[in-house]
Amino acid sequence: MDFIFDLMGRFHPLIVHLPIGFLLLGLMMLIFDRKENKHQKIIRFTFFWGTFSSLAAVLTGTIQYTREGYPWEDIQGHLILGVLTFVFSFLMYLKLKGYAFFKRISYQFLGYALVVILSITGHLGGNLTHGKDHLSAPLPDEIKQVLGLEVPSRTLVLHPETHRELPFYSGVIQPILDQKCVSCHNPKKTKGELLLHNFKGIMIGGEKGSIISIIKPEESEMLKRIHLPRDEKKHMPPKAKIQLSKAEIKLIEQWVSMGTPENKTIAELRLSQSFFSSFFPKDETGIYPDPVLDPLDKSVIDSLMAMGLQVAPLYKTASLLKISAINFPDFDDQKAVVLLKALDHIVDLDLGQTQVTDAIFEVIQQFKYLTVLKLNRTAISGNGINKLNNLEHLKQINMINSNFEAVHLEEMYSFPALEKVYLFGTSANQSTEEIPDQFQPIFERGNYKLDEDVEENL
Repeated sequence: MDFIFDLMGRFHPLIVHLPIGFLLLGLMMLIFDRKENKHQKIIRFTFFWGTFSSLAAVLTGTIQYTREGYPWEDIQGHLILGVLTFVFSFLMYLKLKGYAFFKRISYQFLGYALVVILSITGHLGGNLTHGKDHLSAPLPDEIKQVLGLEVPSRTLVLHPETHRELPFYSGVIQPILDQKCVSCHNPKKTKGELLLHNFKGIMIGGEKGSIISIIKPEESEMLKRIHLPRDEKKHMPPKAKIQLSKAEIKLIEQWVSMGTPENKTIAELRLSQSFFSSFFPKDETGIYPDPVLDPLDKSVIDSLMAMGLQVAPLYKTASLLKISAINFPDFDDQKAVVLLKALDHIVDLDLGQTQVTDAIFEVIQQFKYLTVLKLNRTAISGNGINKLNNLEHLKQINMINSNFEAVHLEEMYSFPALEKVYLFGTSANQSTEEIPDQFQPIFERGNYKLDEDVEENL
């Protein structure tokens, strides 16, 4: 006959909603009827059933606790406040009945107490059912920080130099599952009787059997669930939870397709680095330097923009700037002097399709952090470009369809950081001037030729 108690305990999550409904309805009716007192009989009726159902919730909850082995420290607050809900509901009912002893207790005190107790009891019950982060999980990290909540790492971070030494399962797959799946599939909360906190639990599977198919890995239940549309009931993780990224899904697919190896390293499995590049630390500055500079005065930025220049930060919190004259075709050498107001902050300068000439190099040589320079479709011939050889961060120059002359190529050999110069559509295309082998990868002149065998096939 023990199954009867087990069944009664399982009714707790259903019964617990009844007192919430009855008591909140009763409190709202008290507020509505506070002046006329015409509905006291109905209000008493509501609190009677609120009291009765809260008692039933306490009893079934206690049975579930004793029969299903919940740790006392996990349920103590919820259970104690459940008992207090019954007590205060009963007191409200007795006061409504008109017993003289309870006249000293105000409706306001009992009402406010019930609202607070109900709210906390429900919250603690939700934590037991859905996990402690049930309400906070969907919040953006910025809001969590303001509220003082823990902000877990949502992204796996790997290092390009050492990631191949990691075991594929314990170093990559399990951390992904810990971040996205274990909150619902752990020893304290085993949704679907499935444990995902360790290798053994994954291999055992859940109430509907194995989630990994060794014979046909592509038909594994694990993969089916993560590929279902997000609105599907069986999609995992549930749509209200933080979702797996495309890169994380690819890694899980790869692990399952390889037979779910437990101890083999990434190197032993010969996995391509492309699977893991999304998890390498991101350098916000990319090819650009990262000097410590005070932000440029807003009035300077406003004056540049008022002229017609586009001015944007390199990234959201950077003091470094990208400046473009794309919407300012009349920009010329004389107007370029205004750029000196921001000379330490300019790292990306686009003067393409403007009226600038070789005189512009007098100004540009002063931008010590300049990294990318665009002079395409201008009258630039390259005369004086050697003045830029003092720019330690200049990596890219675009002079496509400009008047650049091949005779000035040699002057750029001494540029300390130069990585790429684009010269398509310039006279340098037709030049017979030989570029030393060590510099050939830098200069893109566009004079590509097909191999003779390929030309014959065409």
